[in-house]
Amino acid sequence: MIALINFIFFVIVVATIVGAIWLSRKYKERYAEFPWWKIVIAIIIEIAAWIITVGFTKWVFKHPWIAVIAIIILLIIFFKRKKKEEQIL
Repeated sequence: MIALINFIFFVIVVATIVGAIWLSRKYKERYAEFPWWKIVIAIIIEIAAWIITVGFTKWVFKHPWIAVIAIIILLIIFFKRKKKEEQIL
């Protein structure tokens, strides 16, 4: 599972870099300056999300009971909202 997450994030980062290179060439054709700093910020955010996601996934795999409790809480909230909507109608 972790390998799949790593692969997906790797593909996203590589696609961002390849897309940025392609766009920079398009900008050069029009004699415009390409905003590389925006791409760098986007890549930094993607890598931070990657690290956080992998860490959180490992933590959930070590503590699977947390996921069960979270699902139960979400179901309770969902059904309470559904009951309130039915009362309004």
